[in-house]
Amino acid sequence: MPGDRWQQADLEDLLGGFLADRVRAVTAMLVAQAGDGASMGKLLRRSIRHWLIDQARKTSEGALRRTVEKVLATTDAFDQVPSGEAGEGRWRLAGTPVPPWAGGTEDLVEAARAVPYVRIPQWSSTSRRPPVADRASIVAVAHAVLEAAAGSMETAQLVAVFLARFPAVVDPPVTLLQDHQNVAVRAAELTPEEQVIAADDELAAGVRAAEVTGMLSPAERRLVPHLADISSVQEVLGCGRSQAYQHARRLKDKLAQLVGEGEDVRAVGLEVIRLCGGAPGTQ
Repeated sequence: MPGDRWQQADLEDLLGGFLADRVRAVTAMLVAQAGDGASMGKLLRRSIRHWLIDQARKTSEGALRRTVEKVLATTDAFDQVPSGEAGEGRWRLAGTPVPPWAGGTEDLVEAARAVPYVRIPQWSSTSRRPPVADRASIVAVAHAVLEAAAGSMETAQLVAVFLARFPAVVDPPVTLLQDHQNVAVRAAELTPEEQVIAADDELAAGVRAAEVTGMLSPAERRLVPHLADISSVQEVLGCGRSQAYQHARRLKDKLAQLVGEGEDVRAVGLEVIRLCGGAPGTQ
């Protein structure tokens, strides 16, 4: 269930999706295998559960979980608590006999944000979703989180911290427009076809800008509107001119990597500045 966004319509959508995908196969399976009402219920519940797992794997959380699990399983710095010990199956720093972690995520998210030089692979808007980070960065963040936890963690707990640290990988929520809401169409001089293209381009640029902004830390977002003025960078950071140049150059490189290339680079960049609290018209 999608937290507090859960509605009856979500259940109806799930039911419709299940029927569209599986109704023929499940019906045939029940006719062939179900001997009575009890066995039919058991078989049907198992089919629904497997289908829901398949749907979860297609989400951003599912993709992130597979990435994190693969990195943890193939890196010597981590291992799983063996059977017979408290926290069996949980992840921990290799060789550390720690108890299961059961705290709040706030401190762990802060530890994840404090990891320096996190690299985000260049993302093309043609791909389904942006990458979370490169392998070395995922290892560094996971190591920092487990060290701060001082305990073993379940995969789901680690994924929750990664989602908070890298919010741009989360699928955006879908908001349905009510029938009575009107959508104002700008640039009335455009043809209907041109209006559709312009609206699609504007939406794509806005979505990419939101994803890029989500990849930035709060400190970086405060700095974005001031990158054109090194004196302002000094004032925001409270540091000398040399350090201000270094911070500004590092953030510009990160932004260039996140925004990528394409005809809408300028539109995405201006929207990122606006989302970070700046006035794009003056940059």
